[in-house]
Amino acid sequence: MTAIKDARNRAGYKQREVSEALSIPLGTLRRWEQGVNEPDIESLIDLANLYGTSVDALLGSRFAVEYETPEKMDADERELLDLYRAASDQGRAAIIAIVRIISEIAR
Repeated sequence: MTAIKDARNRAGYKQREVSEALSIPLGTLRRWEQGVNEPDIESLIDLANLYGTSVDALLGSRFAVEYETPEKMDADERELLDLYRAASDQGRAAIIAIVRIISEIAR
């Protein structure tokens, strides 16, 4: 699966970093990247989340959507994303409402 290797390279990770982040053996990741073995769905989701991409992209789909990885964001973008992810559903709705208001004011 070269798409897995390509996604790792685009996200700027070394194999060892991925292995440690996902608590998987380095050899397992290497076999996935070489197409010898395939990751299970939970591992695909973990990889997609880590790489900031979609499972479709890891499977090589031409309809895949790429996402901005936190490593490519500036500090303010990362903080906003972290706050959003940590918020409750009600908090997330409030964050979106506030950002919309600020966006309108800034125009």
